Amino acid sequence: MGTQTIKKISELRAVELLSRAAIFKSLTSEDKRRFAVTPNLFQHAKAGSNVIEQGDTDACIYIVMAGAAKIIKDDVHVADIEAGQFVGEVAFITGEPRTATVQAESDMILLRITTGNFANIPIRAREIMKDKIIGGLEQRIADMNEIIKKYRAQENQKETTEQPTE
Repeated sequence: MGTQTIKKISELRAVELLSRAAIFKSLTSEDKRRFAVTPNLFQHAKAGSNVIEQGDTDACIYIVMAGAAKIIKDDVHVADIEAGQFVGEVAFITGEPRTATVQAESDMILLRITTGNFANIPIRAREIMKDKIIGGLEQRIADMNEIIKKYRAQENQKETTEQPTE
């Protein structure tokens, strides 16, 4: 992986970073403080490095705190992500191998949440996070359905224009 743990970060700075992400906005200050001290939580990725590699079997979710990345599936650039968004949710939820590669387009700061440290989050905070993850998945499915719809329309238009006229 192309991430490195950020070892020195003050609790105050960590809570401030958590407060920036929509997924944590509804958590109490105390919940953020408890979560902020999780070991190996904050990660750094350099521009051009792969945060996640398609086919890998680690099962953590990353929340982008700063920077941007592109999502690549089978060597095709399929999406972009930026601060406040998350990646790796499919493997996090299912335990299956990674479905895509995530490559940093700029230097990034990420939160790396494992199933182990997720279980240590206060239950109400976990429920809020689960709802945010589900909402994000719903949005991604809607976005992918829209892409498929546009692709099919383009293919139908090609077929119509390529048919021989009699």
